[in-house]
Amino acid sequence: MLISARFFFMVWDPYWGGMDLSQGLAVYRDWRPVLDRLYELSGYLLLPVYKVSELVNAILHMNITYGMQTSVFGDQLAQTLSKIPGLQDKATAITQSPTFKQAFLGYIDYLALGGLFLYRTLDPLIDMAVDSIKNFFWDLLIEFSFTKRKEATYQEALGKRAADLTKLKVEYKNLSKEANMLAKSVITDELTKVYNKRFFIEKMTYEFKVAKDKKNVLALCMVDIDHFKKLNDNYGHLLGDKVLKAVAQVAKSCTPPGAFCCRFGGEEFAIIMPGKSLDDAMQIISKIHQSLPLLRFEDDPNLRTAASFGLCVADFSSAKAQQLESFEGLIKVSDDLLYKAKLNGRNRIEHEHLC
Repeated sequence: MLISARFFFMVWDPYWGGMDLSQGLAVYRDWRPVLDRLYELSGYLLLPVYKVSELVNAILHMNITYGMQTSVFGDQLAQTLSKIPGLQDKATAITQSPTFKQAFLGYIDYLALGGLFLYRTLDPLIDMAVDSIKNFFWDLLIEFSFTKRKEATYQEALGKRAADLTKLKVEYKNLSKEANMLAKSVITDELTKVYNKRFFIEKMTYEFKVAKDKKNVLALCMVDIDHFKKLNDNYGHLLGDKVLKAVAQVAKSCTPPGAFCCRFGGEEFAIIMPGKSLDDAMQIISKIHQSLPLLRFEDDPNLRTAASFGLCVADFSSAKAQQLESFEGLIKVSDDLLYKAKLNGRNRIEHEHLC
């Protein structure tokens, strides 16, 4: 059994066949020191088997030889006994006597039977030990191969999961961009790229409520481009759209963070300025007012743009501002101021401080 096990391991080992260690099972590549020790151990375990086998063969051979040629053994023994003082004359007689021959052959038989008994006793024990060692290493090798396959499977699964996660991150990022773009498109005017009227109404509703509840300041300015209908009639709607875009960009660039520039409709814009005092709001609107005439257009370099402004600043810590019931009231005050600016010659700012 041990010889078979040793042969099985060595016959499949690329190392013993002179082949490249990269060939064959993974166990022969990764467990080289263990296999070398296993071969060495099997050799040690085989040694007593060989010795017992040699002893039995020698005894059996001795039994057969001396059973057939006792005279040869008797002569050799006689020579040995003759060297002992006092036995020189009796050596031949002792070794050639029938009684000695029968006793010696019986002794040889006992040795043969003892050797066979010893062999029959040790052989199953050795087989059991070899089977236990073989099963242990076989289970170990099977577990090692299974662990390797399981590890490779896990690594493959982890790699696939990482790739899927990366793909999901990219998709999520793209969806977030699309969602942001969609959200902006909902509240952004398509032509001028400033906030649209929908955003204006939602923002004014919120800011008006907050300012009134917390008794803060809220400023609103309505802006209308002067003579815009005449401009469309004389130059066409294409140039009119360019003027709208240019005016919107000027108003947007002059609007500070925390304030909101919106297209209210047609050529009219609205600028919401939460928390801005009258002086702060006047600085913002004056900058827009002064920047518009500086605009130039390739279609007509002589074309000049101007706008009228109606600015209302409501301080809700005052009873006068608290009389406003909704943001529509604040819009009406700003609209009235805008109409006043138109009546007073256009291209000017009319303001009122509700305090």
